[in-house]
Amino acid sequence: MKQSKFIPYIFAIACTAVYISLVFNNNVWLDEAFSASIIRCDFVEMAARTFADTLPPFYNFSAWLFTHIFGFSTVSLKIFSVMPMTLLMLISAHFIPKFSSVRAACIYIALLTAMPHFLEYGVEIRMYSQAICFASATAIFALCLLHDIPHSALWLIITTVLGAYTHQYALIAEAFVWLMLLFVYIRNKSFSGWLRYAVICIVCYIPCAVLTIYQMKSAVPYFSASPATLSNMMSSMRYPFVTHITILSALLMAFALILLLYACTKGKLAYAYYILVYVLVTMLSFGLMSATGSTFFSSRYLLPAIGILWLGTALSLDSMLSENKYVWFVAVPLITVSLIVLYVQQFKAEYVDTSAFEEFISSTDDKDGYVIYEDFPEIEICLGYYAPWLKKYDLKDIKKAEGNKYVFVNGDVHTDDIAEIKDLKFDLGYVENLNFDRYTFGVYILSP
Repeated sequence: MKQSKFIPYIFAIACTAVYISLVFNNNVWLDEAFSASIIRCDFVEMAARTFADTLPPFYNFSAWLFTHIFGFSTVSLKIFSVMPMTLLMLISAHFIPKFSSVRAACIYIALLTAMPHFLEYGVEIRMYSQAICFASATAIFALCLLHDIPHSALWLIITTVLGAYTHQYALIAEAFVWLMLLFVYIRNKSFSGWLRYAVICIVCYIPCAVLTIYQMKSAVPYFSASPATLSNMMSSMRYPFVTHITILSALLMAFALILLLYACTKGKLAYAYYILVYVLVTMLSFGLMSATGSTFFSSRYLLPAIGILWLGTALSLDSMLSENKYVWFVAVPLITVSLIVLYVQQFKAEYVDTSAFEEFISSTDDKDGYVIYEDFPEIEICLGYYAPWLKKYDLKDIKKAEGNKYVFVNGDVHTDDIAEIKDLKFDLGYVENLNFDRYTFGVYILSP
């Protein structure tokens, strides 16, 4: 029926509404505060800080443009993060039926909402939703190209380049998609066609590659990555299925493995390959870390490959349903339960009561200053987003603050710190404990 072609778009609208329901809050954590603080700068400073970072520039530049058109706020930035997920759903709704079916498109759109990590990173003020979108769209357009759908090559090149300009691990996931295309083109004795498209992508990527080399030479490590051990590698292998409910996570993994085996036995090798892309990316990362003795990998870097994993799963599930409609009685409950569990978890994480924190921040002004005790500057960086007017001081210099003099403590106040405060002839008065997102800290005030 002609009406059926609109069903995936209805799915996309409904799933976008699920994402949008999670954005109306003012909660950010360290990485979000870091990105948002860069985006809030004027263009010259934003560009300078972006080029000094370790990540490609597309997210910061596009978010800067978006917020200068629609306004800067936590909500607008989270909506901006939802937009790539919506775009990917619309791409799926339009193109997947061209080489598979309407049902496959609907399944993939549902999985983009119901599977682990998508709701979390789909609203986070970072580049991960863009990375998921462009890498997964590259995988979709690769299949379109193999089915001779018009303009597929153009869209394939665009999404590949945009992914490369968004995150290095989007580029790696896309490289595995292009590797699949290479095998197919060689088999079909048309290597020159693949090479032509690949050269265009490489030429377009050269400016970003030069920037990346510059960034890596001047990069300073700012997080502790997991070492290249077997246990950490296996943890990353499980990452796409982690729901924090063991039984549900195990069921999702088992279901994906069953669909992988089905795709292999039925000769749906492209679908099986897509399911395994995240495994290949993980093995490549840990292999490089082991060979070089370095640590640079975090499981969240798998997100672009995870988008491709669930694309392969959706296509395999659609094929299996064509043979046995009773698979619905397993798939629908599993997807539904996963969505409910993950949505409840994410809703609780997003809608933390921060009224006391925001009331405190609104009571401060640019004459106030603070000293902060924490092992790593999570709260300090977040304060740069929430209260950029507040100035950080060392304890010996806090007397320069003309207004209130605060002490922020992430954890307990140590006796050595109290002794130093008394030596400088300050009294330490407790105010309250405050919290935002995943952080809690104590507020104290210094008085002569």
